[in-house]
Amino acid sequence: MQRSGYGQSPPLHHPVPQHVSTVPQLRSPPPPTSQPQSGYDGSPYQQQGRAPSGNMFGQYGNFINDPAAQLASQFGQTAFKQGQEYLEQNVNRFVSVSALKHYFNVTNSYVINKLFLVLFPWRHKPWSRKQTVSPGGQEGWYLPPRDDINSPDMYIPVMSLVTYIFLQTLIAGLRGQFQPELFGYIATTALVVVIVEILGLKLGCYLLSISNESQLLDLVAYSGYKFVGVIVTISLAEIVNGGKGTGGVIGWTVFGYTFFANALFLMRSLKYVLLPENNNNAQGPMQTMPTEGRAKRSQRLQFLFFYAYIVQLFFIRNLLNLKMPKAAAPAKKDDNELSPIVKATLQASVIAGISNVLAQAISAYKDGTPLVIDWVPVFQFFLFGVISTPPNFLWQELLETTFPSHHISPTTSAIRSASASDEKSLDDSASLGTLVEPALNKGNTFIKWLLDQTVGAAVNTLLFSMFMHGTQAAMQHRATSSFGSGADNSFWFLMDGIKRGNAIQYHSVNWNWVWEESKREFWSLLVASWKFWPFVSIVNFAVLKTVAARSLAGNLAGIAWGVYMSLFAAAQ
Repeated sequence: MQRSGYGQSPPLHHPVPQHVSTVPQLRSPPPPTSQPQSGYDGSPYQQQGRAPSGNMFGQYGNFINDPAAQLASQFGQTAFKQGQEYLEQNVNRFVSVSALKHYFNVTNSYVINKLFLVLFPWRHKPWSRKQTVSPGGQEGWYLPPRDDINSPDMYIPVMSLVTYIFLQTLIAGLRGQFQPELFGYIATTALVVVIVEILGLKLGCYLLSISNESQLLDLVAYSGYKFVGVIVTISLAEIVNGGKGTGGVIGWTVFGYTFFANALFLMRSLKYVLLPENNNNAQGPMQTMPTEGRAKRSQRLQFLFFYAYIVQLFFIRNLLNLKMPKAAAPAKKDDNELSPIVKATLQASVIAGISNVLAQAISAYKDGTPLVIDWVPVFQFFLFGVISTPPNFLWQELLETTFPSHHISPTTSAIRSASASDEKSLDDSASLGTLVEPALNKGNTFIKWLLDQTVGAAVNTLLFSMFMHGTQAAMQHRATSSFGSGADNSFWFLMDGIKRGNAIQYHSVNWNWVWEESKREFWSLLVASWKFWPFVSIVNFAVLKTVAARSLAGNLAGIAWGVYMSLFAAAQ
């Protein structure tokens, strides 16, 4: 039986299937009523050739118009927007995201030209930064790196740092010394070098009264360009020397070239930061100070030379001659034993807390009042020990690795036996292990002592002041809490704050005030430290031979210093 509409269709030229289709029917939403259904009344070929008159997905395209789908989409967009705003608000408190984008605004041609400039800076001119020009002819903000070859960027330093880590690990693997821990060790060493360098630069800028809003990010960028020369030196020296390191004539020649190229690059590039010229029309982050006198300019030139040559020589040689840690023998390895840095941190933290308790006891004895321990400052000193000990431990390791205090030297008896050609005595000394002994290297000891009492002391003093002022300000809500500011309830205030997660409220701290207070007391604390720590330091470097032993001795000596600092902090 034929339907009436079937005879109206054009003749078909293909066989018509007579069997029942077994294709399952999709339970899709019904089509809109405005679109007529043709069923078998129209040719399937005519339907196939007709252009779609709406959504290309037909009935299924209406899913995006579904109220539930729209609600879910709107909810997802709102959640994403709120998360993005929260992240920007919290990150911008510490680092300006827009400023970071400026330093990563690079192109391929810029990267190639900048690498060429870092390695071959000899004939480059000019070195001045380019600035935007307003319609009135006034100069404004510095141009981004993609538009100015002299602009510092962070793309090359970050990529160079990562490349350095992988290159050192690759070389260790080729020598059969690879360990998974090498990634962390090399990365930590490189980051410590950069952080110490930045802190030293900021300290020098503070002492020389150099002010610039964008200066910190500029200095971070410039401190990373050294890795370009380090990578070139390691690669060429390893290839030429057949994997024997950066020694030999070729290694020293390449090192000398890359070192002086990096020094000249820093001397020229950092001139606009450390030697600002008078520019009344300057706007934005590079707004400069009035013209300085000759004495101030001479001091800045000397500081720039010291940083570009002396400081860079120290750090670059340490990066090139990085000593890989030896893997411990599996049979002797104790999984329950703490690492030296963890031991030192625990020792320093406990001793810092004890020193504060002693300081409170001394204050109570002087005032003639009964001793009631206030656990809040004890907690603050304990926390400072936890935070400050790891970087100090790494700093001491860096000094010892670069400038070893002791070197192996023949004993007096071995020299006497060798002079007399007494082979029997030499054999006896060898069997007893008395052929050589560690001898004090006076030159290295003096260099370490000088660096520790200048750079190390300055950074530690500034770190202590900033931490104490910031933490005390972050715990000022103690006075308005239900526990009050008395020492009787100090322990319960800490327990309640730790439980609730609001014992320390750093988000409410005025860090500008903290910075000004730290600068105000910096010199008095530094001079006070020079009356005590130089003697401890020289004994540590000259007598003790391991970083762990020096850390323990320093912590024990730090009890007296901690009592003094506790009394000083309580008086503020």
